[in-house]
Amino acid sequence: MTIKIANNALENCTSINQVVELMKSNTGTDATAETIAAAYAIDGATEAGYGHDGANLESQLDALVEAGAEFDFQDAMAQAITSKR
Repeated sequence: MTIKIANNALENCTSINQVVELMKSNTGTDATAETIAAAYAIDGATEAGYGHDGANLESQLDALVEAGAEFDFQDAMAQAITSKR
């Protein structure tokens, strides 16, 4: 699935907890948990004014893990790094 699909699903989330629930529910989007995590990382780094380098994206993914999200970290990281937005 593409980052764009995940971004559409993230538009309805107003907190990190809602993002985690979206990832767990598998409803409301065709995007995988990894794609949602990647989109979240890109959006979070952008909104914070950071670049999209590995460290900034990794910190956003770490926040999802700390909030209880379950996803393949390396897959999400790879998708975030390679995404063209």
